[in-house]
Order: sequence, then structure tokens, then C-alpha cells
Amino acid sequence: MLTLLRKIIESVIAAPNLHDAMHNLVVKTKESLNADCCSIYLAEPNEKRFRLVSSDGLSQDAVGKTVLQYGDGLVGYVGKKLEVINLADATSHPNFKYLPEVGEDCFHSFLGVPIVDQRQLLGVLVVQQKEPRKFNESDESFIVTLAAQLASKVAHAQMLNQMKLENSFSKPVKGIAASNGQCVARAFVWYPQLDMDHVAMVHTDDIYTQIELFRQAIFQVQLDLDTLMLRISQASPKNDSAEIFEIYSMMINDESFSERIIKAISEQKLMAVSAVKQICEEMIARLSDGDSKYMQDRTVDVKDVAQRLLSKLSHSQVQSYDLNTPIILVAEEVSASLLVEIPNKVLKGVVSLKGSVNSHAAIMARSLNIPAVMGVEIPLDVVDKKTIVLDGTKGEIIIEPDSAVRDEYEEIIRRNRHMQELVEKEFCKPVVSIDGQIVKIALNAGLNVDMKQNEKEFLDGVGLYRTEIPFLLQSSFPTEVEQQGFYSEFLNSFSRIPVCMRTLDVGGDKQLPYFRIDEINPALGWRGVRMTLDNQSILLSQYKAMLRASEGLENLNIMIPMVTSADEVRNARLLLDDAYNEVIDEIKGEGRTLRYPKFGVMIEVPSMLFILDEVAPMVDFFSIGTNDLTQYLLAVDRSNSKVSHLYNPYHPAVLKVLREISKKLEALDKKVDVCGELCGNVMGMIILLAFGYRIFSMNLSSIAKIKYIIRRIDIGRITRIVEDNDLKDVESLKKALSDYMDDIGLQRFINE
Repeated sequence: MLTLLRKIIESVIAAPNLHDAMHNLVVKTKESLNADCCSIYLAEPNEKRFRLVSSDGLSQDAVGKTVLQYGDGLVGYVGKKLEVINLADATSHPNFKYLPEVGEDCFHSFLGVPIVDQRQLLGVLVVQQKEPRKFNESDESFIVTLAAQLASKVAHAQMLNQMKLENSFSKPVKGIAASNGQCVARAFVWYPQLDMDHVAMVHTDDIYTQIELFRQAIFQVQLDLDTLMLRISQASPKNDSAEIFEIYSMMINDESFSERIIKAISEQKLMAVSAVKQICEEMIARLSDGDSKYMQDRTVDVKDVAQRLLSKLSHSQVQSYDLNTPIILVAEEVSASLLVEIPNKVLKGVVSLKGSVNSHAAIMARSLNIPAVMGVEIPLDVVDKKTIVLDGTKGEIIIEPDSAVRDEYEEIIRRNRHMQELVEKEFCKPVVSIDGQIVKIALNAGLNVDMKQNEKEFLDGVGLYRTEIPFLLQSSFPTEVEQQGFYSEFLNSFSRIPVCMRTLDVGGDKQLPYFRIDEINPALGWRGVRMTLDNQSILLSQYKAMLRASEGLENLNIMIPMVTSADEVRNARLLLDDAYNEVIDEIKGEGRTLRYPKFGVMIEVPSMLFILDEVAPMVDFFSIGTNDLTQYLLAVDRSNSKVSHLYNPYHPAVLKVLREISKKLEALDKKVDVCGELCGNVMGMIILLAFGYRIFSMNLSSIAKIKYIIRRIDIGRITRIVEDNDLKDVESLKKALSDYMDDIGLQRFINE
């Protein structure tokens, strides 16, 4: 059964268009079930009807012409009930409708199954037999499973068909929000000049020449990578995204990598291009094997290096970009090096069919402040040179938008640019609301931040420094000395304000390339403080590196992520004590100073709500990570396109938990800040203020705007609006707050 299912699915996916996909579906399904007829009716929701789009058994003259209204006939009945209908004699059913033009007089048995994707009815798959008997349980199970497997494929095929027919798509195409911002520009589709899939396995007796060609290609690619690293460093000296290319360089210079390719040339007598293809495909297969999303994302790096080597070996030059107008880069897989190769002055956005928020291309796009959307299903040939609206904040694109939509987005971009200029003028002013309440605004950081020194002094701190970012950009665990270098540079850069460093938070969707963690459910697995407590040497090394880096500065705070129990906090604190005592013993008598850092924990797991009173005596502060807290409360992975629409930071349960945490920590007299994306959103920040939160940490791009707004609002009035609603109707609450913002002339900042 599984083999048959796979063959049918593969035939549908491989089809070049919707017509061929549906034809393959009915032919293969009929053959697999040894049935007399198989047909598919696709829904046309605007007209509330089904259309017969393909059949192997019914009259071909009826295909494309026969329609049934919703609820009409057995097909309409299946669609209405959204359940399987299995009949021995279809004509005896009260919903049977005779359609003479389809030629189904000879068929008696009827098995109809709805095709549903994300609660949307896409169509009905029908199998029929001449013999008057019910289909058996095995047949029914097969067709139900097939319909479930096909749902997303049919939805995708329909979307591609509509786009190819209309050269546009009325609705946004959803993907993964990888880098915030909006842009409008023409699509520039990039194709690799020599695709690995098209490289043949060719043998040769001239082994020496092939080895020399390979070594020359290695040298030439290294020169190209050095040029790219220099370009990104010159563009922004404080931007350490260039470290991404060091991973490429390490791969190119890895002796074992070269030795394997040379061995394939020597022992198998392969041409150099064939050997590169073989070894790189083996590496990609190993990385792809398993549930680790981060390791799967690293296949892009291997492919990029392979493409460069193949291009050199085939004597094809790197594609030159003679571009004078703004473009949105579109590719099946966007690599970090490809991003840098395109002139920054013309690159306005990035769309990648594959990739995730933690791919190197996504990290690079965020560091360059370029809007990006990953994981979008679109046909490259149709998109090329088309105008695209890209919304990296929402994670969606619109292809060939009508003039109204395009004008709307261009107005949003213009308005956002104007607002940014407006709010940045007040960046250095204190943050006090009009009713006199002081609010502290801190920075979330992971890479080095390119800020003016005087601007840093007007931050209230760095509320979250993600220490895993330097780990992600290494090929092995950084040594304690290397870590001390990372932390020292950052702590000195922000020497006049407190810096809160979060200990290593890997696992889940943040996998280290050199420390693979394969799990069935990584989000609930071995991640955060769970992993570092099980590997105490890693945590101790981090602690000591942080402490040594903070000598004489007294601005270090430390917090631990993914906490679920008081024992984890206790054990992590004891290790910090050990690290502190060890460093103190080393500097004793040398006149050097070292302050014991303030110690805190993140509230990301719902269980923390019920043990706050037990944990509070062991910590100096708490920090709420609203992103993970929302995901765990709602059991929703927001990077999963199947359920991402259910991720709602304004869900009543999320808001009630946030309100309850504020009340409990106020009673416990413990400081708390919020460092998730919610506080960088205007509506979210307003609600959090009403709950009593007064310390927020956010991305640099949000700080000026949030400061500007807080200076102009009455927190007391906002609090009364929220209290009057009591979270009974969140939509009406948002409406009331939006009306208030409109009253004071700040409605334009509400972008939801």
C-alpha cells in the first residue's frame, strides 16, 4: 500500500501542470485499486460548485465541462458532509443525480472521499465499479489515505495553475517570515549555471589531470570566498556576518573533504566534476537524514560550495549581475554567498523556495536589514521579472499585484520610512509616559550591533544577548578563550549599561552543525538549560568566559533559558558559584575586580507560572520569552506552515498568563522584563504596559518607534481600558486600544 501511495504522489508532484497532475492521479489510482473508473472533481469556491477536471472511465467530452453545485448529487453530498461515502448501488441514494453527458450508466458502486487542506475543501476524489458492491475496508482505507496525502499537493497544483493562467495571484502566497520589512520590486530569478542534478558520472583514465583540475578549482573558489568576506566586512566593519563565509572556507580547506574527492577520482577513475557531485551528494544525504532542522539547513552550504566547484571545473564563470534597477532575489535555495554577490544598492528583498529562519541566508538578510521570506511554494519560471510585493514581517508575497495593492504597499513603505526618520530624532530622549511613568527599553542582540556610541548610552541595557549565535557560526565548540573574546568585545562595547547574556540555547530549531541532536519532537526535547546541565563543562566554560570578560566592567547579568523546574535553577546557580570562585581564586591578589553577576531565568514554559514563588528566592530577575511561551501554551510551531495560522500572541490564554505572571512577580517583589517579539509590536507593548510591565527588550529596529509612542500615551488610561474589558473579548479590546491611539494621533503606528 505504501509503495502504491508513494508512486501516485510522485506522479502528481512530477507533473508539469494541473491537467497532467490530475490525469496522473486518476489513472494511477484506478490502476492501483483495479477499479473501473476514477475521477476527480475540484472545488470552485467562488461559484460554490465542483467541476469534473479529470477522469479515467467517464466520458472525456464531459471533462472540464460538467459542474455540480455544492450539495448537489453524490459529489456535492460528499463535499457537504466532508466524509467518505461508500455505496454498493449509487442510484438508490436520495442524493444521486443522473448526468447523461458523463457516461456513468454502467457504474453502480461509488466511493467518494473529500480532499481537504487546512480546513479548506479542495475537491472530491471518486472511484467507481460496474459491479454493484461496496468497496472493501482496504480500498476505503487506501483512498482515504491517498486523499489526505494529496491535499497539500492538490492545493499547490491549483495555485500554480492559477498563477500560470492569470500571471498573478489574488491572494498572498504564505511562507516563513525570515527578515522583517516590506519592499516592492521586480523578481530576479537565479538559477545555478551547472546544477549537480545535471552532472553525469563520467569516468576517465587521465587521473592526474583531473586531480590537478580539482586542486585549481579549490584554489579559485577560496579566492572568490575571500573576496566576498572582504566585501561584507567593508560594507559594515562591525557586522560579523562574514563569519558565515568562514564555514565555507573551512569546508574548502578541510583536508578530509579534498581527500575524499581525490580518492574518488583515483580509485573510481571519475572525472573531477563527477567526483565532486558524488561526495557532496553523500554529505547532503547525511545532513538531510534525520529530524534536525538546523542540519538540514546546512545542506544549502554544501550545495553552494559544490556549485562553485562545479562552475570552476566546467569553465563557466560566476554569473555577473549587471543590474541597474531594484530587484527581489528569488531562487530555489538562496545561499549566504549569493546574497552578498548581488550589489546591496539594488537588492531590496529575498524569496527562497527552501530555507528557514535559521538558515545562513536568513541570518545574513537580517544582519543586512533586507526583508526576506523563506519556504515559499511558487513556480520560478512564472515569477521571473514579475513585480512582487514582499512582506517579510508577515512572511508573504504577492505576485503581480493590482495597482491598488501595489500603491498600498508603496505607501506603507514610504510611511514607514518617514516614521522611522521621525522617531529616530527622539532616540536619545528619556522614556517617560505623559502620566509620568518611567519605562525602560533594552536591546536584543546576537550579532555585533552597529550603533553609535552615544545611542548605546541611551539604552537601558541589553536585555538579551544570544550567545548561541557565535556558536552557530563555528565549525566546532568555541574554546573558553574564544568565547571570552566574543563576550569581552560585546561587554566593552556596551560598558556603561547592563548586559544580560543568555547561556547557550540550542536544540529545537537551533542546531549546532557540529553537535547534532536528532529527536522526534525537538521543540520538547533536549534543548536550552536541559542540554547544558547535562554537559556541565559547556555551561562552566560559558560562565567562566563571561566572568573573565566582565572583569572591571560590572555590567554582566546572566540568565538561563528553557527552565521548567526549581532544581534546574538551583543546579545552574551552583555551577555559576563554582565558576565565580574559580575565577576569583585566579585573580586574587592582582588588584583586579570581579562582581558576581545578577542571575535570572527565562519564563518560556507554562509550568514556570506555578513555581515562581519557589524559584524567586534563587534569582535576581525574570525575563519572559513571549515567542516560546506562546508556542508552548498553544501547542503551535509557528515555523510549520500547516499550523502557523494558529500562532496568536493575542490569544486570551496567552494574555491571561502574561497578566498573571506580572501580578505574581509584583507580589514577590522581583524584576521582570519582556524580551519576545510581542513587546516590539505596538499593540502588544500597549497591552503589556497595562499589565504592569515596565521593562522591555527588543530588536534595534523597534526601539526608536516604541520609545516615541510611550512618551505620548497615558498608561493609566490604557490600563483602565484593559481592566474594563477583562480579556473577555480580545478583538474588542484591540479595537478600544486602537481607538485610543487614533484619538491621540498615533493610529498610523498600529500595523495589524
